[in-house]
Amino acid sequence: MTFGSLDQLLALREIEQAAVAVFGFQGWPRTREAPLAQRAAPSHSSAAAGLADHDTRIGTDDGASEENPMCRVMLLKDRSKFRVRVIDRETGRMTSTIHATEEEARAKIRKVKREYNRPIGIPFSKALEEWEMFQRAKGNRIRSIQVTAERLGRFFDGVTHTDDLTPAIAAKLWTKFTTTPTRMGKPPAFDTQANTLQQARTFIRWIVERGWTKVADPMAGVKAIGKRSKGKRQLVGVDESRRFLATALRLGQSGDEGAVASAMALLMGMRASEIVDRTVRELDDGGRILLITHAKTRAGVRRLMVPEVLKPLLLKIAEGKASDARLFPYTRHWLLRSVGRVCRLAGVPVVPAHGLRGTHATLAVEAGLTGPTVAAALGHTSFEGTTAKHYATTDSVDSARVGRVLVALN
Repeated sequence: MTFGSLDQLLALREIEQAAVAVFGFQGWPRTREAPLAQRAAPSHSSAAAGLADHDTRIGTDDGASEENPMCRVMLLKDRSKFRVRVIDRETGRMTSTIHATEEEARAKIRKVKREYNRPIGIPFSKALEEWEMFQRAKGNRIRSIQVTAERLGRFFDGVTHTDDLTPAIAAKLWTKFTTTPTRMGKPPAFDTQANTLQQARTFIRWIVERGWTKVADPMAGVKAIGKRSKGKRQLVGVDESRRFLATALRLGQSGDEGAVASAMALLMGMRASEIVDRTVRELDDGGRILLITHAKTRAGVRRLMVPEVLKPLLLKIAEGKASDARLFPYTRHWLLRSVGRVCRLAGVPVVPAHGLRGTHATLAVEAGLTGPTVAAALGHTSFEGTTAKHYATTDSVDSARVGRVLVALN
């Protein structure tokens, strides 16, 4: 290849200098000039070729004997000015600044070295991986970690580096998130927005604590506008609950595992994840007791009485399975679909699986169980908190009567 113009020669020099910086490439297999730092002055021949005063390398890292492990810094003579070129070793990103004097350029190099001596800026994907490892070390549930990590990955989609996070970028991410339709064809509900914003802020605080971003709180100006809903949709009254339960039990007796799991959500007030995570060995005492050995919260670890109508159905499902096998080897989304299917067959409004948990709480309070008893059954710490606010309706809390959920439905 021949280079017939000054521009082509300069382009070749630019390519070689970048190769030296990134790969340690030492030049093409032909005679080359020594770097300017090793020469007393540029030769007349090279000056005539137009190479002596343009983008000529003077040195790196401000004369340091060892280069910074996080970046490569080059000081170049660019005609009458001085260029500082910085190459991030982690990302390969290259930036350049022009300075009027060599003294200004070397001051810039010292500043860059100080900044890179702090662990500012890592690939965003790596930050998410580190966060997941941190959450696992804390002992958080694997499924919760995975769901949150996926949500954070979708929210911060397009952010490649942690130090790219600025208030302007955060505002754009939030606008995109709140206006993009979900799989239901609508923008995210306020509860989803508020929960995602809280998780994003917690994640950013974690990044800031590690010094991986220069902006203390890039999401300080982001706000979720709206009002939280009061719990999930529930079945209304005893009649709807009776129709749902009758349909679920009829389907369950014919071998429909999804219907059995749906009946468990109503009669036992269990979370969807608690139902699909249960193993055969946790169905104890001949099917009379179901053990919740791990749950979303510490209060969620508990022993539940299995209603007589569910006992033979659960024993049949457990039959022939290994002790550590799950009773329902599916996801919580499978249960959500199963509940919807049973609702439609029963001719009642479709409610989510968590709505049946709320229905259970309402029926239990209306049937006379005390607040602490209902809270304990649901795996909550207290009745006055989550149970009363999001599960049991106001009327049922105010007019508790004696009885049990199953008795009420019978």
